[in-house]
Amino acid sequence: MEEWHLYIAECADGSYYTGIAKDVEKRMAAHNAGKGSKYTKTRGPVQAVFREPQADYSAALRREYQVKTLSKKRKTRLIQGEFLPLPPQKAKMSFDRKKKKRSRRHPRKRRKSHAST
Repeated sequence: MEEWHLYIAECADGSYYTGIAKDVEKRMAAHNAGKGSKYTKTRGPVQAVFREPQADYSAALRREYQVKTLSKKRKTRLIQGEFLPLPPQKAKMSFDRKKKKRSRRHPRKRRKSHAST
């Protein structure tokens, strides 16, 4: 069974793209063909500079979210080998946050116009 990988690709403009894939080489080929993502389509060619195996798809998604929230400086340190603890099993992700309920405002009462006759 193939395992999922987190990868960081460096684009031609020096920026980083973070993603997950089962086959990183195939994904790099897709990025370089302009079919990988909108971001890399205009910043190609890309080159994989970091790869990290993940236990499963869910773990890969959590790790991807964690790495995507890092600054470029921190991603560079991760690529160079600095340790970054794995996110907890039940990590909060942006789409997990509860949305605030909007207070329902009562419709404004229409004012009666006083016609002078």
